[in-house]
Amino acid sequence: MKPESAAAEDAVVFRRLAQNDDESASVSILLHLCRHSPELRHWLWEDFGRSAKVRALFGLHVKSRCNPPVASFAELTEDGEPLRKEQDRLKRQFSPGIYGGLTWNQVVTALGQHQAGKIDLGAYLLAQEWQNAKKLTPLLMLAGTDLLCRVLPTGRRRMLKHTERALALLKRSSSKAHRRAAIGYADWWKIQLLLYVLRNPKPAYRTRELRAHLADLGLDISSKYLRRFCGHLGLRRDVRAGRPRIKKAAA
Repeated sequence: MKPESAAAEDAVVFRRLAQNDDESASVSILLHLCRHSPELRHWLWEDFGRSAKVRALFGLHVKSRCNPPVASFAELTEDGEPLRKEQDRLKRQFSPGIYGGLTWNQVVTALGQHQAGKIDLGAYLLAQEWQNAKKLTPLLMLAGTDLLCRVLPTGRRRMLKHTERALALLKRSSSKAHRRAAIGYADWWKIQLLLYVLRNPKPAYRTRELRAHLADLGLDISSKYLRRFCGHLGLRRDVRAGRPRIKKAAA
């Protein structure tokens, strides 16, 4: 990109501030969200527009910051309360720690930490999401605003530096071989182990099972290091006595 075109693109920030106020910016954001989200359009047209009860419920959410977080537009409809109760009932029926005592979010967070290495996990995930989306999404708008709220009031540039490092890491990781080289061996085998756990939920994992999976990938990791990593992570190991049975050859 030529310096002139880069400077022209950077000038969009100036134009936003010079040509808009809070009201026009709010309209712009609303239009962007409606273009991006068919769920929002449906909710506005069908639920919010036709039901006084839904409008009153939404008004309560707007006025109060103590309401539980809303995960979907369905929760802002007349059926929202029964839906939440049914979701809570189903959650109570299933153990959340189905990955060796860990939850999905715990395993995914650990996975992200090893992918990011020494880079701040939030900065890494923001850069990764931006690279995958290739366009401005509601999630990126929210996360990007949070990033600026950490930087502008304080003047601390830590998150900006980590975001720049994350973009550089992702650029170097265009292929599997490049990703492995950029991440490093110590984090690479842990990433492969965590991916295996996500794909194979169990109450506990045998050390030899994990070692065998890594060996299939060409990663020779000792039982000592595996046990240490599982202990640090809180991943439950199957320590029952006994070896796997050896099938006798047919006579």
